[in-house]
Amino acid sequence: MSSGQPQQSNRVALPRAEVPRLLRRFVDSMRAARLSPDDRAWAASLLAPAEYELWARLVPHDQVHTVRVAKVTRSKLAGTAYEDDGRWLGAALMHDVGKLEANLAIHERVAATLAGRAVGLSTATRWARGSRGLIRRVGLYLTHGAVGAAMIRRAGGREELAAWADVHQAYDPPAESIVPAQVARALSEADAN
Repeated sequence: MSSGQPQQSNRVALPRAEVPRLLRRFVDSMRAARLSPDDRAWAASLLAPAEYELWARLVPHDQVHTVRVAKVTRSKLAGTAYEDDGRWLGAALMHDVGKLEANLAIHERVAATLAGRAVGLSTATRWARGSRGLIRRVGLYLTHGAVGAAMIRRAGGREELAAWADVHQAYDPPAESIVPAQVARALSEADAN
């Protein structure tokens, strides 16, 4: 590939899982994370009822993370043509809903993330589809973007939210994505913070 990206079959499952970011997320997850009623109401205002039902099932530290991503995205899109478009804040809130299917405890997430730095996406996909028990759940966690996109679509959620969930783990979203490049960059940078 001329873009310098690894080929799809050789790409690690969690390409953006960098140690400093992972340590911060781990410490954040160990805290008693709870959303304020205002943040919960804000999330509800951005999501359709079926989307909110999915989002509300996330564990508290994932809810806190996704609200943080949505707020940073909002600030990054301020002054652009997309600043008042709630689809993209909804996409920020919904990008990790696929983690619900994995149902991993904190220590299992740590192990899965380490595995994601070592195994290719094709291996993680194979685990998610053909394995059982913990290995399957690790595969689901490592492919939570695609898993979440399918969940959003099954729930009747907006396609833009599903499209972002599907590609948010990639190095760069594909050019043919319905998510505008400027929005994808803002969402990706917000998730990396």
